[in-house]
Amino acid sequence: MAPDGETVTNRPEFQTVKEAWSFSGDLGATWWFYPIHLVTGEKGKVIVDIPDGMPDEWKGKQVSTLSKYFSENSQEICDWINGETSFPIVEKIA
Repeated sequence: MAPDGETVTNRPEFQTVKEAWSFSGDLGATWWFYPIHLVTGEKGKVIVDIPDGMPDEWKGKQVSTLSKYFSENSQEICDWINGETSFPIVEKIA
């Protein structure tokens, strides 16, 4: 997910969440526009795992819910990614 809420889904078949994270780690610099990688369920709509350090509240949320929040708060998200503010998201996502 990009700071503006845009998402790109790369859907190879994974047997485990660990395999998905391994794939994510090997994507390289071409994915720097999408700095937050998430593991989603079978249809890519529900978040099933998150990167270390991200709020546990994201698990089980719809990708579209998080995307909408990012879109509406993109400057806050960019400031957080750049280390300028604390994480702005936990209480705000419905």
